[in-house]
Amino acid sequence: MQLSGDLLLTLQEVDKRLTAKKQELDQITSELEGQAEIPVLTERLEEEREAAIERRAHLARLEVDTDALRERVEGLEERIYGGTVTNLRELTAVEEEQTNARRELMQAEEALGPARLAAEDSERAREDLTTTLAEREKTWSSSAPKLRKQSRSVTAEVDVLEAERAEASESVPSEELTLYDQLLYRRHGIAIARVERGVCLACHITLPLKEASRLRRGDALVTCGNCGRILIPS
Repeated sequence: MQLSGDLLLTLQEVDKRLTAKKQELDQITSELEGQAEIPVLTERLEEEREAAIERRAHLARLEVDTDALRERVEGLEERIYGGTVTNLRELTAVEEEQTNARRELMQAEEALGPARLAAEDSERAREDLTTTLAEREKTWSSSAPKLRKQSRSVTAEVDVLEAERAEASESVPSEELTLYDQLLYRRHGIAIARVERGVCLACHITLPLKEASRLRRGDALVTCGNCGRILIPS
């Protein structure tokens, strides 16, 4: 067991370095994938530009319609109060037309406020997106080459460590390797624990005399009764 334990300890050291490098590579990959944000922002900016154009056009139409209605109301009032309409029937029709025109004018004026706010909000959103996109593009252009270089370097290190792991695991009995891999996952990367003065240095629990004796003999695999890790003597 002593020889096997030493092999597993060596394997664990390789796995520690391999895990760290894979985490580093994942981080670099995540940063590289951040480039995908640029097309998304570009698309959103184009959508906001179109929305801003549409809202400005809508506001302009409302302003034109409001001005036209205002002129129409003024013209009708001039006809009513200017004495140009003398026929009672015609006067009644003009008054009814003026009432309808004023109602339409009031509705148009009420719509102007929200339309102006929508146009202003859209313009601000467009400006914000333009600024954000420019900042992302600037950051990306300066960091991308460095990130790609780091990615190649760390990928090469991962390949080397995976080859080391394969070599280190070749001499480990299959049952022990299976247990080791399970513990590596369950115990967050620490499957092997040293024992010093009868104490498991991973969980700091004193081993029962029977387990301590088996560990000293080195004739069988010994695991900690508390944390489950494979034990090796110091």
